[in-house]
Amino acid sequence: MTRETWRVPVRVDFAGGTLDLWPIYAMMGGCVTVNAAVDLWVEISLTRGGQGHHITSRDLGLDLTFEVWPTEAPETLSWVWRVLDASGAPPADLVLHSPVPQGSGLGVSSCLGVGLLGAALGLEAGEALASKVPVLRDLESRELQTPTGWQDYCPAALGGALALHWDGPSPRWERLEPHPGLLSNLVVFYTGKPHHSGLTNWEAYRRFIEGDGQTRQSLAEIRDIAQDMALALPSDPAAVAELLEREGRARMNLSPAVETDAMRAVRDRGRREGWYAGMKPCGAGGGGCCLLVVRDGHRDAAEAALRELGLPPMDLQITPKGLHRL
Repeated sequence: MTRETWRVPVRVDFAGGTLDLWPIYAMMGGCVTVNAAVDLWVEISLTRGGQGHHITSRDLGLDLTFEVWPTEAPETLSWVWRVLDASGAPPADLVLHSPVPQGSGLGVSSCLGVGLLGAALGLEAGEALASKVPVLRDLESRELQTPTGWQDYCPAALGGALALHWDGPSPRWERLEPHPGLLSNLVVFYTGKPHHSGLTNWEAYRRFIEGDGQTRQSLAEIRDIAQDMALALPSDPAAVAELLEREGRARMNLSPAVETDAMRAVRDRGRREGWYAGMKPCGAGGGGCCLLVVRDGHRDAAEAALRELGLPPMDLQITPKGLHRL
C-alpha cells in the first residue's frame, strides 16, 4: 500500500454567480460566470487497498471507521461519503485538511468534491476531470436537497482564471489571463461570519422561477456585468473594480442580507481614506469572504485598515494549477 497526497484549490468568483443554476441560464441566454482558482489548498491524503475504511477530518476533529463501506450516508461527512461512493473506488484510509474557514464563499465543498473524485479515480486537473463536473453537480443537489450550480467545480478541475459560458447543455470554458496590475491590487478578506450559499441561492432561484420582476432584472444585470468582466479581467483593472462594485449592488437588490456590517465598514473606511476601488462578496454573500480591489499604491494602507477592523486579509494568489498529486 502506498500513500498519496493531493491538493485542490478553492476559488474566487469575479462575476456571474447564481447564473450557473439550471434553468436560469437556459431561460435567460447569454449567461457567463468569471472565476479563478486560488492557492489556498485543500489537502487530501489517501491510501488505497487494505481492509476496512477510515476517514479523518483534521479540521472538524472527526474520525469514521467502517469495516465494510456503508450503503447509506453516515450522519457526519456525508458529502465525503457521497463523492467517494459515486467514484466506485473508496480508499482504505483518507485524511482531509482545509486551511479555509467553513462558509467562506470560496466554494470549498465543491472543490473538495473535485479533489475527492479526482483522487479516487487518479485524475489530475484537465478535460477528463472537468467532464465529471455534471456528476458532482447532481450529487451536491442530492446532498443539499436544493438546486446547485456548476461554477465552483471548474477552477478546481481546470485551474487558472476562467470565463464559463452557459450557452449549451454543458458549460463552454475560456481561459483568461488576469492583468498583472489587477493581481497586485486584489485583496480577499473574511468577514468573520459564515454564509449558506444553498439557502441564499435558493431564494433567488425560487423568485426567478416564479417570475419576480426585481429578481429577473437583477440577474439580467449580473449577466451583463459578467459579460463585461470576461473582457475586462485580462485588460482593464479599473473596469474590473467598477464591475465588482456594480455586481455587489446588484446582489444587494437580490437580497439586502447579502451585505454585512463588515462590508459596509470596509467600504466606508476605504472611501474615506482613499484606497477603496470596488468590492463584492464571494459566492452568494451574506457572510463569508469578500473580493476587494484597492487603488494603485494603496495596498499596504488597505491591508492595515482591514487588520484594524478585525478582518485580516488572506494570503492568496490566482493559480494556474487545479487538482494535482504531490
